[in-house]
Amino acid sequence: MRVLFILILLANLWMLALGQGWIGVRPEDEGRDTRRFSQELNAGAVTLVPRKTP
Repeated sequence: MRVLFILILLANLWMLALGQGWIGVRPEDEGRDTRRFSQELNAGAVTLVPRKTP
Protein backbone atom coordinates (compact mmCIF):
# COMPACT_ATOMS: atom_id res chain seq x y z
CA MET A 1 0.00 0.00 0.00
CA ARG A 2 2.88 2.35 0.78
CA VAL A 3 4.49 1.65 -2.62
CA LEU A 4 1.23 2.47 -4.40
CA PHE A 5 0.97 5.76 -2.49
CA ILE A 6 4.54 6.71 -3.42
CA LEU A 7 3.94 5.85 -7.09
CA ILE A 8 0.79 7.97 -7.20
CA LEU A 9 2.58 10.82 -5.45
CA LEU A 10 5.46 10.68 -7.95
CA ALA A 11 3.04 10.58 -10.89
CA ASN A 12 1.26 13.66 -9.54
CA LEU A 13 4.54 15.51 -9.06
CA TRP A 14 5.60 14.57 -12.59
CA MET A 15 2.34 15.91 -14.04
CA LEU A 16 2.65 19.12 -12.00
CA ALA A 17 6.20 19.67 -13.27
CA LEU A 18 5.14 18.97 -16.85
CA GLY A 19 2.15 21.31 -16.62
CA GLN A 20 4.19 24.14 -15.11
CA GLY A 21 6.91 23.85 -17.76
CA TRP A 22 9.65 22.81 -15.35
CA ILE A 23 10.57 19.79 -17.48
CA GLY A 24 10.22 21.34 -20.93
CA VAL A 25 7.64 23.07 -23.07
CA ARG A 26 4.17 23.10 -21.57
CA PRO A 27 1.74 20.93 -23.57
CA GLU A 28 -0.58 23.86 -24.35
CA ASP A 29 2.36 25.98 -25.55
CA GLU A 30 3.69 23.35 -27.91
CA GLY A 31 3.72 24.65 -31.47
CA ARG A 32 3.50 28.31 -30.46
CA ASP A 33 6.19 30.71 -31.54
CA THR A 34 6.62 33.11 -28.63
CA ARG A 35 9.17 35.19 -30.54
CA ARG A 36 6.45 36.47 -32.87
CA PHE A 37 4.78 38.41 -30.06
CA SER A 38 7.83 40.63 -29.69
CA GLN A 39 8.09 41.16 -33.46
CA GLU A 40 4.66 42.75 -33.94
CA LEU A 41 4.87 46.31 -35.14
CA ASN A 42 2.09 48.79 -34.34
CA ALA A 43 -0.16 46.20 -32.74
CA GLY A 44 -2.15 49.06 -31.21
CA ALA A 45 -2.95 50.48 -34.64
CA VAL A 46 -5.15 47.53 -35.55
CA THR A 47 -8.85 48.32 -35.42
CA LEU A 48 -11.73 45.88 -35.61
CA VAL A 49 -14.93 46.82 -37.38
CA PRO A 50 -18.21 44.95 -37.12
CA ARG A 51 -19.26 42.86 -40.09
CA LYS A 52 -22.09 44.29 -42.16
CA THR A 53 -25.09 41.98 -42.32
CA PRO A 54 -27.23 42.02 -45.48
